[in-house]
Amino acid sequence: MASSPERPRLRAALAAAATAVMLAFGFALEPVSWLMWIAPVPLLLAVPRVGFWTALLATEAAWLGGTARIWRYLAESLEMPPVFLVVSALMFTGMYTAVTLLYRALMRRGRHWFAFLAMPSGVVAVEYVGSVVNAEAGGEWWSFAYTQAGHPAILQLVSLTGIWGLTFLLVAVPTAIATALARGPVRKARIGIAALAAAGLAATLVYGLARPVDQGETIRAGALALPTDEDSIDVDTDKAEALFADYQDAITDLAAADDLDVLVLSEKIFHVKGEETAPYLDRWSALAAGSGIDLVLGLAIENAEGTYNAAVWIPADGSATGEYHKQNLIPGLEDWMTASDAGPVFVGDRGWALTICKDLDHTATIAEYGDEGAGLVLAPALDFTVDGWWHSRVAVTRGVEQGFSLVRAGQIGLMTVSDASGAVLAEDERLAVADVPTGHVETAYGRLGNWFLLPAFIMLLAGIAAAAIPARRRKEPEDQAAPSEAPALAAR
Repeated sequence: MASSPERPRLRAALAAAATAVMLAFGFALEPVSWLMWIAPVPLLLAVPRVGFWTALLATEAAWLGGTARIWRYLAESLEMPPVFLVVSALMFTGMYTAVTLLYRALMRRGRHWFAFLAMPSGVVAVEYVGSVVNAEAGGEWWSFAYTQAGHPAILQLVSLTGIWGLTFLLVAVPTAIATALARGPVRKARIGIAALAAAGLAATLVYGLARPVDQGETIRAGALALPTDEDSIDVDTDKAEALFADYQDAITDLAAADDLDVLVLSEKIFHVKGEETAPYLDRWSALAAGSGIDLVLGLAIENAEGTYNAAVWIPADGSATGEYHKQNLIPGLEDWMTASDAGPVFVGDRGWALTICKDLDHTATIAEYGDEGAGLVLAPALDFTVDGWWHSRVAVTRGVEQGFSLVRAGQIGLMTVSDASGAVLAEDERLAVADVPTGHVETAYGRLGNWFLLPAFIMLLAGIAAAAIPARRRKEPEDQAAPSEAPALAAR
């Protein structure tokens, strides 16, 4: 039998392991979404009942273990530099640990309401600080909010608050469970905290189910990516000719079988240089005219100014083409390309706009689309096989935030067609086709931006201030319960 000082440590270790396992599967590229609503509970129950060093080690183990699968993906699939990964892992683990220890301090001081509000506010702060520090590498790619992107009723919250409000709710619910189950709070505080969390969740569901999303007219749109073992294939090679012929056959067959209006192809399929560009695009224009389908083609276009990751609009009616250059490149993998700062490109006169893959990870970049009234965004993309669900849902979330439908073609991810409510209308690994609405929807988040960060930071600062005020309590030995819990433990 474990000695008395060892029991709290064992409980803390088991709690850390439970939280780490649930986070590893809940905060994953293909998440088990319901786990996020309970994952922090074991850790939050344990840390107020053990000494500081035990709590510190348990918390670090839980957060690092829970996010380890994400770090592995960044290392293996995105080939991020080891130094970047180590620094980022330490930064995120350190910030999550600090927030959890703040919760512990407040609980041990009997400031249960502050603890309940500080924990989710702190996690929101972690995500925001991470997005600022890693602005070039990741933008807002890292957020608990995306784990709920498969549930449109929950996802509607981002149309009000952005991802920050949904992250807050996701952490507030398990924090309320842990706080209500802890031995310190009086009955009134338990009931109040549980009731507030339940009310927040209920209000989110009611809003999500009732929110009107009327986008008006629909068109027939699709996303297509044919198999290839290479991207950015030089257009003067046999491989490029064979792949063009495959696309020509596939698009011709689609035109015969389905009354498509627009078809989005994947990111930087071919690499074309200077003087080759115009005659090469003429071939695609002929294909668009022959099929009667407007095309969006992903190319790497090299000219005197650099090599751009481009989405090219090729209308079937022979009118002017449009060209958008990717603004946010992947460090390392796209260092050979030149980033653009030109902003969104609209095509035709229907509120349709072009973007590319990683640009949809950045809320500030996509906010410009909402500001200019985009109703349909057409996005060539690439992805890395294992992140097909996650990266497509990051993009879908941008559509809910800014009020547009999305047609996204991920070459080695997923073909996804979604509307402004986040409902996925069609999805497949090679071809997805659906009737998609094209009208713009005004959203509170689109108008107000990151307004939710202000109350979140106020609640976090209030928690820090409350933790800094000493409580009247006797000094506790390490790895033993707080005074309010001691009588119950002694009676065992």
